[in-house]
Amino acid sequence: IGKRVKALSLFRNVISTNKLSEFITEKVFMRHFFNMLFDEKEVKVDHMKTACIETIASVAGQMGWKSYYALLNKCFQGASRSPDKQKLFIRLICAILDKFHFSELSHTEEPKKSLVCVSDTGVTNVVSSVILGNSGASDVNTDIQTCLYKVVLPKIQKLMDSDSERVNVNISLAALKLLKLLPGDVMDTYLPTIVHRISNFLKSHLESIRDEARSALATCLKELGLEYLQFIVKVLRSTLKRGYELHVLGYTLNFILSKCLSSAVSGKIDYCLGDLLSVIENDIFGDVAEQKEVEKIASKMKETKKKMSFESLKLVAQNVTFKSYALKLLAPVTAHLQKHVIQSVKGKLETMLHSIAAGIESNPSVDQTDLFVFIYGIVEDGLKNEIGWHENKLIKSEDKDRCTNAKRIFSGRVVSSGLLCSHLITVFGLRILHKRMKGLKQGVKDENILSLLDPFVKLLSDGLCSKYEDILSASLGCLTVLVKLPLPSLQAHAERIKSTVLDIAQSSVNSSSPLMQSCLTMLTMLLRNTEISLTQDQIQILIQLPIFLDIERNPSLIALSLLKGIVNRKLPVAEIYDIVTRVAELMVTSQMESIRKKCSKILLQFLLDYRLSEKRLQQHLDFLLSNLRYEHSTGRESVLEMIHAIIVKFPRSVLDEQSQTFFIHLVACLANDNDNIVRSMSGAAIKKLIGSVSPNALDSILKYALSWYLGDKQQLWAAAAQVLGLLIEVIKNGFLKHIDCVLPVTRRILQSSIHAVTNRQQGFESESIVPLWKEAYYSLVMLEKMIHQFDDLCFAKDLEDIWETICEMLLHPHSWLRNRSVRLIGLYFERVTDVNRQNQQSSFSSYFMMSPSRLYLIATSLCCQLKMPLIDDADSNLMTQNIVFSICGVHSLMGQTACIDPPAFWSKLEQHEQDRFLKAFDLMNAKKGKSMFLSSSLTSSVSEDNSQLNVKNTQYTLVSLLLKKIGKIALQTDAIQMGIVFNSFGKIMAQIQSSKEDCYADVVLLPLYKVSEGFAGKVVADNLKKLAEDTCGKIEHILGTQKYVAVYNLIRKNLSSKRNKRKQEEKVMAATNPMRNAKRKLKMSAKHRAYKKRKITTLKMGKWGH
Repeated sequence: IGKRVKALSLFRNVISTNKLSEFITEKVFMRHFFNMLFDEKEVKVDHMKTACIETIASVAGQMGWKSYYALLNKCFQGASRSPDKQKLFIRLICAILDKFHFSELSHTEEPKKSLVCVSDTGVTNVVSSVILGNSGASDVNTDIQTCLYKVVLPKIQKLMDSDSERVNVNISLAALKLLKLLPGDVMDTYLPTIVHRISNFLKSHLESIRDEARSALATCLKELGLEYLQFIVKVLRSTLKRGYELHVLGYTLNFILSKCLSSAVSGKIDYCLGDLLSVIENDIFGDVAEQKEVEKIASKMKETKKKMSFESLKLVAQNVTFKSYALKLLAPVTAHLQKHVIQSVKGKLETMLHSIAAGIESNPSVDQTDLFVFIYGIVEDGLKNEIGWHENKLIKSEDKDRCTNAKRIFSGRVVSSGLLCSHLITVFGLRILHKRMKGLKQGVKDENILSLLDPFVKLLSDGLCSKYEDILSASLGCLTVLVKLPLPSLQAHAERIKSTVLDIAQSSVNSSSPLMQSCLTMLTMLLRNTEISLTQDQIQILIQLPIFLDIERNPSLIALSLLKGIVNRKLPVAEIYDIVTRVAELMVTSQMESIRKKCSKILLQFLLDYRLSEKRLQQHLDFLLSNLRYEHSTGRESVLEMIHAIIVKFPRSVLDEQSQTFFIHLVACLANDNDNIVRSMSGAAIKKLIGSVSPNALDSILKYALSWYLGDKQQLWAAAAQVLGLLIEVIKNGFLKHIDCVLPVTRRILQSSIHAVTNRQQGFESESIVPLWKEAYYSLVMLEKMIHQFDDLCFAKDLEDIWETICEMLLHPHSWLRNRSVRLIGLYFERVTDVNRQNQQSSFSSYFMMSPSRLYLIATSLCCQLKMPLIDDADSNLMTQNIVFSICGVHSLMGQTACIDPPAFWSKLEQHEQDRFLKAFDLMNAKKGKSMFLSSSLTSSVSEDNSQLNVKNTQYTLVSLLLKKIGKIALQTDAIQMGIVFNSFGKIMAQIQSSKEDCYADVVLLPLYKVSEGFAGKVVADNLKKLAEDTCGKIEHILGTQKYVAVYNLIRKNLSSKRNKRKQEEKVMAATNPMRNAKRKLKMSAKHRAYKKRKITTLKMGKWGH
């Protein structure tokens, strides 16, 4: 079907650019297209039907009149004869009429001949001159018009009459398309009949018929154009006049407008605005509106469930010409404001104004200048009317009533007088202004825009004297935006605005009301953007407001922002000192981050700018330091942020005085806090303090740290090591003179940590109870910083014992120590590589950690560490690098040795080297490898071939043991370890440059084969399978395809033979020892159930992860 649709589209493109023979198109193509259109096998393939209709219409657009007319007749005949296909025929007629192309056809013989044919069918060829005599409205040839009028139009009428019980949208559309081709008098004669016919269907009690009628009206209006909207509205009003029909009227108008005003059509509905507003107003305020509020009535029909006229009003406001008709849009509202307005009517008026505002905001005809002028006018008139009305009331009232009327109206309710509701228009204008100003770009510098906005400063200042809370809130919102702009009149009115806002805030009872929030925001903006200031009395008034008195229980960002503005102005008022103390407490206790940060800014600004006695300053600092032990970590974080800011901002003299106090408390926090973020922030604060104090204060801090680390109190070692590490980062080379006294202590702590876990017979229930782990860990961190700072220290003789201990820590029970040891080993390897790259003559074996036995023990420890859990991806990357370096290093060093025979090589080793190898073999549980080196020496009379084999045996034995070990671990452990092993395999095979690199291929490919082929014995994630396949691809590239395939097939063959042998043994067992076989089957069944359970769990976890 898709190909046929594409072929039809291609045919339309060809026929639109090339003139084809009518004979060919009619006799060949048209017959085929009609067959496709009415193929009963493809009734539901609507997109192909549509393509056929468009193609037939395209062909019709190329026909002469005779053929075109014959095609139309054929369609009418088909529609009459086949009711089941009538819908398709009518759609086709509409498409053919769309392709009518005889508008400028001259009086040729062809139309005359066709008309003769028409005469033969019994139709008079004489057309009434009354109807067709005035053909100025159409360029269609008169004879063709006669044919359309006398023949085609009656056929359409006949179709409409034959289906009088329901609406047929397509027939109505076809009739309109035909009428558009006829003179205007014909359109005027027949159009009312068609529209009235459709409108009458809207009276039906069947919802489906009403929906179809609405759809037909919208389709007709789209065809005719919005010029006929008024006509259709008038027909609807004359047809739908009573009862439920009025509900249908309002709903139908909204439906038509929503369909026909979907795109911008500014100005095209101006001429019928009055009719539209009349229908909308009646639907909102008439009897029909009251019926919608009755639940039983509202639930009966779709049209009664929802008031659509508010949406209609928005559509109208969106599409009228704003400059000319903006005030007329407000006419229904202003008319009702002259009457007695009850609360329900007021709500409807507010909704109408909201809909009008929404329409105006998206009206493309709105010019910014016109909008501001319009808003200024209605706001100014509203404020003048309010002032005038109140003046008249005051003149007529008694003294007691004057006092009552002089009070502000903060409840938002309107006094039951129609004139008072005129403030709704003012609020409407102010809200449009506020939204338009918020849409302006920040920092507007356009002189034209600023000149338009400048008059609003005085106008909005007057608005602050209004008696209505809505006007006050809207005026404050607009002024808050205006204050940010460089307006000339702002400074002149700033004092008046400030005083009025303070008066409003003082008069308001509810501290959480939007009006109070707006007042405080306004004052904040004034302090931030103008030169005004607050007197002592005004600040006292503000501080006594409920929103400030209750700031601890109900903290407000707006109130804190205003307080920050006051503090920034450095206004010396006694109340500020007291409220800042409460703000400091709020900074610690609040659970809202935004509140804590705002309080921190206020407190810091206060401490920096205000004159404080030594006692008061010490009170604030003591408050901060005491709250380093606050129960919630968020409060401690806020305190540390403040301390860090104080260290940065305060003068050095003050810091020197407070340095020891700060240092002691920060170290205590660093050593004792359980929260990682808090400890990190404590370290950052200490580091900043070290870099900010004078040399004398720094010496004092250094002495403290050294005395703690070198002393006998174990509880101080960890904190001291952290501080010494921070000192190294800050004073850098200045710490060099202290290394000699620090390193022995570091060695002692590390060795004590190793002895504490080595001598223990049982394991540890948790890492937290491992003795001396914290002291050893932070000593390692300090040592790493030393090595980074002092390059020569890495290979120093004094550090050899420490490196020996670090190697032992690779298998420490505590994960932090294992990971830090891996980092240090990696750092050593990196330094060795760098030095060797600079000095090509130096040998790897000359470095302490690069002797074969020690490097082999490191490689073994790293491999065995894979059995233990890793922390994150960074650790896995470092682990991969270290495994690759150590195994490749062993391979390289063993290739350089002169001892090619394993026993001979073993006999040449010193005792401590043999001990390291034996320890490595024990860690790997490599009994066969161990026996190879401990067996008797082979005879010396060997051939050259055997010599080559022994070279392979010596080097191969040690390296293959490591590769086999990590290969087994990969299949036994988690995904992270498997990824490390596979990545290591690829890099190891790439770095070994020997011509015999294929000798390790079988060892490396075995675990890769098991994972790739699904023989791993466990569920393996897809990403790991792909990694295994990628690693195999790398090895194939290294070995060459031929060698790779040979090794791969050999592995497959060996594993297959082992499986076959095992199966054979099982069969023998089943026959010879059935009891044992039964136990084996039970064991296997339990194993399979566990495997299935793990697989299901893995699949579920994967699904939840996505």
